Amino acid sequence: MKGPSTFCSLLLLSLLLSPDPTAAFLLPPSTACCTQLYRKPLSDKLLRKVIRVELQEADGDCHLQAFVLHLAQRSICIHPQNPSLSQWFEHQERKLHGTLPNLNFGMLRKMG
Repeated sequence: MKGPSTFCSLLLLSLLLSPDPTAAFLLPPSTACCTQLYRKPLSDKLLRKVIRVELQEADGDCHLQAFVLHLAQRSICIHPQNPSLSQWFEHQERKLHGTLPNLNFGMLRKMG
């Protein structure tokens, strides 16, 4: 059940961090697909630099499912089961939950 929670968190983060709220749902297609996935633990320093997160599905042109972390100068493809990324999503959810008390994260998990 951890998968839907991470996906819902990612979707919520995309919505809240996007300058245009509709952009979280209408992401432009990537010009390139991830061909290699980073599996090692992610540093806190790197995670602090994340500007935007996208989910690359393993369908159509792209053959690997991945989370794409967009930084100022580059993008990094992360394996969906990377433990440090999961912890970061949970931390972001707790931060958002503390600043946005009206959001019902339990309901979002049930939807995913």
